[in-house]
Amino acid sequence: MTFKMLAVAAALAFALPATANAQHKHNHGHGHSETGKNGGQMVSSGDYHIELVAKGGAVTIHVMDHDDKPVSVSGFKGLAILSVGGKSQRIVLEPGESGRMTGNATGELPARPKGVVQITPAGGKTVSAKF
Repeated sequence: MTFKMLAVAAALAFALPATANAQHKHNHGHGHSETGKNGGQMVSSGDYHIELVAKGGAVTIHVMDHDDKPVSVSGFKGLAILSVGGKSQRIVLEPGESGRMTGNATGELPARPKGVVQITPAGGKTVSAKF
């Protein structure tokens, strides 16, 4: 190989991972989450992007496709298991409009709560998102 070919190969080797990272918008099982368009934590799970927004004791889950367009959650079931005041709390999520599922904790939630959200489409497979 000539020096020019080696230089081009090296440049491509460094450029490809940078391109992949620029396209990596949401958590794909790598243990981190990004901020979603509604200001909450966003992760990918199965066929969905799931954004968790907590305000006071209210929990809102935004369910989107991989193009970040809201998914109809009619018939979905959901459960958030979040840490509230150092204790695990199960919060039932009810389907709403525009890809939203909502529920209420019995106490104040931190802005970026830790826990798991599980959603199950009607007749579908349950997906979990770790926050």
